[in-house]
Amino acid sequence: MKAIPSYKIFPLRLGTITRDNSNMMYMRDNGKKIDCPLIAWLVTDGKINILVDTGGTAPDGKRYLPYERSSGEDLESQLCLHGVKPSDVSIVIMTHLHWDHAGNNLLFPQARFFVQKKELQYAVCPLKIQESAYDYDLIFKTKYIGIEGDNCLLPGISVINTPGHSPGSQSIIVNTKDGDYIIVGDLIGLYACYEADPMIVNGLHTNLFEYYDSLNRVKASNAKILPGHDPKVFEKKVYG
Repeated sequence: MKAIPSYKIFPLRLGTITRDNSNMMYMRDNGKKIDCPLIAWLVTDGKINILVDTGGTAPDGKRYLPYERSSGEDLESQLCLHGVKPSDVSIVIMTHLHWDHAGNNLLFPQARFFVQKKELQYAVCPLKIQESAYDYDLIFKTKYIGIEGDNCLLPGISVINTPGHSPGSQSIIVNTKDGDYIIVGDLIGLYACYEADPMIVNGLHTNLFEYYDSLNRVKASNAKILPGHDPKVFEKKVYG
């Protein structure tokens, strides 16, 4: 029997958005402004390079403000820090298709993109109040492989269906030498959301019943969480 590969996970910082705290923590600290990094994740065993999410649409000074990207925070530069070119990435796994997670998909025309079918279906026709969360000019230029529910994509890499933030949100479980990590996207934007009792959902959500079922699934996985927008993830350069 072949051993399950152990991966390393590198957080990639792709700019910063300034938002009300209640954007990340539903109905908590209204009026308090916080700086939240946009994050993609390089997952590699030294042979295969996998990207989880691709970060935000490039700042244009008009949309998604306040939003800034400092020099070196573009995705190509962040990958280069780890000796990886976009053409070296063979698989991209999307937690969901919001603008700040799917904004650089076009850098990887050769990669296979995996996303939940429900996310694709919702992105085509979301609730009108949530239309701005999707950058239609970009996300539908990518060809996706639709997943239905939980799936093992590769030895040591699996996804679980975790709707609530969006109908097709999914979380990615990665095997490492330090045990399993779970990349949860915006299901858990900040560590504080997960540490609270009861756990706190994102300000943007589509179904609270599904959301709390998903949070409990994440907890039951016993994997260490990697949240979608917490600056604390950059306290470590690598996980695993």
